[in-house]
Amino acid sequence: MLWWALEEIRLKRTGRSARYTELVLELAWNPGPGSDPSLAAELLAVGVPKASQLWAPIGSVVLVAPGADAHPGVQPALDTVREQWPGAEVRVVDETVAALVGAGQDPEPAACVVVHLDAVHSSVALVAGREVVASGLSTGGARGLADAVIGHVREEDGLDLGLEVAWSAVVHGGAFAPSPTVPGPLSVDGSPITDDSARPRQQVEVTLSPTGLRAVVAPAYQPVVDLVARVLRDAPPETARQATAGGLLLTGPHPPGAEDHLTERTGLSARRVAEPRIGFEHPQVLRDGVDRLLAENPPTPVIADERTDRFRRLIADWGRSPSDVDQDAYTPEELAWLELLRLLPRRPTPGDR
Repeated sequence: MLWWALEEIRLKRTGRSARYTELVLELAWNPGPGSDPSLAAELLAVGVPKASQLWAPIGSVVLVAPGADAHPGVQPALDTVREQWPGAEVRVVDETVAALVGAGQDPEPAACVVVHLDAVHSSVALVAGREVVASGLSTGGARGLADAVIGHVREEDGLDLGLEVAWSAVVHGGAFAPSPTVPGPLSVDGSPITDDSARPRQQVEVTLSPTGLRAVVAPAYQPVVDLVARVLRDAPPETARQATAGGLLLTGPHPPGAEDHLTERTGLSARRVAEPRIGFEHPQVLRDGVDRLLAENPPTPVIADERTDRFRRLIADWGRSPSDVDQDAYTPEELAWLELLRLLPRRPTPGDR
């Protein structure tokens, strides 16, 4: 099991139809001081229209972000959405809510603490009735766990591990639970750290024991333990009691046994929802959560777009003659693509008459 997704923004286009297109934009980063919070707005303004210029107008936009409206990238993105697509229906979903819904718990707990691990951060939130009562964010995420292994091997063995090799050690090394794929201590290859960068470095094998890995990886989970205690402390007493009964819900690429480790440290029962293979690059639990939220409350955008009207007229006139097509609405190249994508009906041939 490997999972690697270090993109700062992930985009999903769905809901393709002749009526409107739906966008799901995940802000998978939390820019700190000095970072540009408008990356999502730039993607919406520049990247999306070009990628979807042959589709129907954007009618629904979902922004998934840690902290929801408090995320510094959300407001610039909202401003851009309203400017680009005034009729679009916009929703902002906290990623822990999307993770809770996407986990598909039956029955869904009345309250619990969601711990969602991403590539570069962990979101911890007390969610009650799909509302975030208290939340916090810690940096590091999956990459932080891998970096802890890299630092350990550099210090103890003088070897440099690749990021992907280190993450494989986190997942398969048995730090928190016996590995289902590696029965004993895990062997990995690293490059000796030398001052001579001109000569090629030979790979050296080093063995990592589960006990040694646990001593390295466990401290990287300490910020999560602290956040769990904080969100329970910040919540109203009755809600905190409900969340304590509901326990921890771990989503994202947590290594096997992380739920047992967090139970030991927090005293709360924990469940881990493993990401399916398709989720390694684009966390599937978040996408499933958004899909279920939209299915429960489908968007009803107000589409008042001149280009949509022209598309409808194009469909109506397409079976007659090319001379009837509004050339101002679509270029010949666009018309060719529309035909190739089978968005236009087949024209009648002389044999059909």
